Amino acid sequence: MDSTNNESTKLEIRQRSTGSTPEDVIIYSSSDEDEQLDLDREKKLLKKLDWRIVPWVFCLYFLSVEDRSNVGYAMTMNKDQGHTLMDTAGLTAQQNNIGLGLFYVAYIIFEVPSNLMMAHVNPALWIARIMITWSIVTGCMAAISKPWHFYLLRFLLGVFEAGFWPAFYNTLWYKPQEISTRIGVTYLAGPASGAVGGLISAGIQLIDTKGGLYGWQWLFLISGVVSVLFGLATIFYLPSTPEKSTRFLNEDERARVKRRLESSTQQAKTAETVEERNMKRNLKQVFGELKDFKVWLFCVLYFTPVMAATSLGYFLPKIVQQIGTFNSIEVSLMSIPPFVFGMIMVYVVTRLSDYYSNRSWFIIGASCVSFIGFCILSFAEPIGARYFGLMVVAGGTYPTVPLSMAWTANSKEDPVAVASATGIVSSVANFGALICTFALYSGWPSDAPRYVGSNMINGAAMLLAAVSAFILRVHLSKLNKQIDRDGCIGERTYRYILFVLKTMTDKHNFMVVLHDFTDSEALNRRLSVRDQHLQGALKAESEGKLLVGGAILDNHESSKMKGSVLLLAAKSVEEIDEMIIQDPYYKAKVWEKWEVYPIKW
Repeated sequence: MDSTNNESTKLEIRQRSTGSTPEDVIIYSSSDEDEQLDLDREKKLLKKLDWRIVPWVFCLYFLSVEDRSNVGYAMTMNKDQGHTLMDTAGLTAQQNNIGLGLFYVAYIIFEVPSNLMMAHVNPALWIARIMITWSIVTGCMAAISKPWHFYLLRFLLGVFEAGFWPAFYNTLWYKPQEISTRIGVTYLAGPASGAVGGLISAGIQLIDTKGGLYGWQWLFLISGVVSVLFGLATIFYLPSTPEKSTRFLNEDERARVKRRLESSTQQAKTAETVEERNMKRNLKQVFGELKDFKVWLFCVLYFTPVMAATSLGYFLPKIVQQIGTFNSIEVSLMSIPPFVFGMIMVYVVTRLSDYYSNRSWFIIGASCVSFIGFCILSFAEPIGARYFGLMVVAGGTYPTVPLSMAWTANSKEDPVAVASATGIVSSVANFGALICTFALYSGWPSDAPRYVGSNMINGAAMLLAAVSAFILRVHLSKLNKQIDRDGCIGERTYRYILFVLKTMTDKHNFMVVLHDFTDSEALNRRLSVRDQHLQGALKAESEGKLLVGGAILDNHESSKMKGSVLLLAAKSVEEIDEMIIQDPYYKAKVWEKWEVYPIKW
């Protein structure tokens, strides 16, 4: 229905900026300049980013986890021959745990500085530097022959690996509602490395003493060489920032990536580059993150699953060994299924989280599942039941880690805030890993062989994660109400992710506010395509998509422009967008931008 035929019907609407809507309303804004309107090109660009960035970062993180957790297999490899790392280097169980813990001591100290450096330099080169240096240390671990060698190299591994977790890097390329899936795919590398590590360690045990090297020495050497090669390739393959990726993206694609981020309000709408914006920040502002109550809630939220996931990463082979009477090769092979199941659950849960744009309920659910698994593992008697409990633990624990970090990154307003907050959260959370390596499982000899105490401490930690997620949900809901009322909180003018209407299976009603161009030629452009527009409107009305149309925003004090109001029925916001960009009025530049309000009536 043509809005020019309904000037007598006027509807006063108080236009709100993104994030300033009533509690149950989410605005989606778009325009010719901001979106370049073609959804197919948008999907093609996103696919191009995904195929270049996600698989490569997955491989890097896979090698990262592999290099740091190989020590868990090194402690059990060729145990029957007395050729484990502990046997050949003369390590006691306590010394082993000290070495494991020293990695996290260094990681905690250097995580925030490394993250901040990534925010100020070429992030791809910084990631390559991290990888090359830690890979060299990994290769050197094949030379361990005394406890102090083990201590030193584990500490250096933590120094050089600090800052690698790719949460900040992903915010340079993806919208907030897209990050969880990408981080989830990356985090699949964690359990995947455990599964593949089981296969590799089982195979390498067959070449024990070949070339004068024990199996665990071959494990560290092979891992170190492969990781160095990937680190060198990263210099040339991984794109840095959208502004500088001239070999990867053409000019139009770089501009489109920038507009995607701006439209999501993850980045400020400014012509400045990321580096120029970052240099305006100072240490006072960075330390200001320490005063943010949300950051400390996220620390608790991330601390707890990291503690449980680290326990699985380092001690799962030992847990399997204590469940039954298995030889070293059987232990390696039986360690694979829990990691595989954890990997599957990471993919499924993070995909669902992004699909529904909901973090809290998925974290709460996964945390409770993990707790149940720890209870089964601790108190069940049959070997099969305890092994099943271990599977449940892996399936509930692993998804909470990427969801927690994605939620943290989504809750900050600019690159330095994201880098500093994720760095702080990651550093504090690694105290959980420190506690695990120093005090649980092999660090608690009297808890063997069933490790009931260690399991239930981890189970309680996962319950604490669920409680923290619920508190965060309540707190962020209150902040969203304040944003709705006042328009902003500090620099933030958009809502925190709790629930965003994205895709629905049934049709819902939407109010669409369309703003017209107001230049002198706008009316002529409208008249030139008016008949085609009316034909499309009649078709939409006959299909039950157009419910009401034609109201005018007549230079309202908050909008400063004319436009139309439509009530449409569709399955999703994306379907609304498609309807609008296919309309002749949009193609003729009659409509400049629009807003979509999901409504109930």
